[in-house]
Amino acid sequence: MFEKGIFAEEIEAGARVEGIFCIAEKRLCSTQKGAPYLALTLMDRTGVIEARMWEGENPRHADARFSKGDFVLVRGEAQLFRESVQLRVLSLQPVLPEDVDAADFMPRSPVEPEVLEKRLDRFVRSISCEPLNIFLQALFRKGGGVRRLFVTAPAAKKMHQAYLGGLLEHSVSVAGLAHSIAGFYPILERDLLVAGALVHDLGKTEEFRYDAPPIDYTDRGRLLGHMAIGVEIIDRCAAETGIDPGNPHIMALKHMILSHHGQREYGASVLPMTPEAVALHLIDDMDAKMSFLQNLSDGLPGHGPEWTPYQRLFERYFFLKGHAESGASAQDGDLEQDGDAAPVTQPSIFDI
Repeated sequence: MFEKGIFAEEIEAGARVEGIFCIAEKRLCSTQKGAPYLALTLMDRTGVIEARMWEGENPRHADARFSKGDFVLVRGEAQLFRESVQLRVLSLQPVLPEDVDAADFMPRSPVEPEVLEKRLDRFVRSISCEPLNIFLQALFRKGGGVRRLFVTAPAAKKMHQAYLGGLLEHSVSVAGLAHSIAGFYPILERDLLVAGALVHDLGKTEEFRYDAPPIDYTDRGRLLGHMAIGVEIIDRCAAETGIDPGNPHIMALKHMILSHHGQREYGASVLPMTPEAVALHLIDDMDAKMSFLQNLSDGLPGHGPEWTPYQRLFERYFFLKGHAESGASAQDGDLEQDGDAAPVTQPSIFDI
């Protein structure tokens, strides 16, 4: 087995780089003068780094020789390009999958899976609405196929919680937000909102392929999307449990799945049309963006507030504290210790 060498998060501008990476993305491009170059996104469990192989290093040969998902020994130089560190690749050598430790290349949630599963089970047990409780107990039963995938799947391919266990981490985080806000707004049905938070991204268990790096879409995921797949899973589990798929609570869950992106231009099949669906869209969006910003903060080298590189997705820079001052994630620690902010009229999920 080969030594991994340097990790992506350790690469700094000006450094000589030698290490094994997985090719997450690859495309052959041309400069403005027509010269070919190879654009690569290289990954390991600590993150990704953009890399370029220019004409002198024979990019056409490398493009034909390597494929997305291949492991490669990379030698190169780290340079600063548009305020981001980019790797100039001098050479690529193939590395067989059996010669690497897969754990070095599949990022995982920073929260222990046992902690996240404990939270999931507490939320399920806290549902007092009988049809929803029966349904969720069946859906997330220990040893079941849905649960096995649910606790392993990523929440996204790139933007937020894009690592093994990310879906579970994101879902229990959104459920915690759902529980916290339910007591502030009498119009919200707490059990329904929490249940919707747990299942809103259920289809991602089948949307992504995450058995080996890099995380990517399955054919089913590209063709149907996680919302349609999620509704299929809900219907399948309801039928197996003996619950009428037309049950009002099941219909409400399916509506929340189909509408949680908020707008059709952002992928929603329908617009949110219930209070719980509106609330779910807002807290889901908040958790995803806060996770994205936390990742940016964790990647900053300094301690005090500083500007990030330009974030094209958001069309702005962000002014963030460095990782040493950003504070521990609210996901850290055990259930009984971290608590949720909630109005005094709403009992804490951790007291249930």
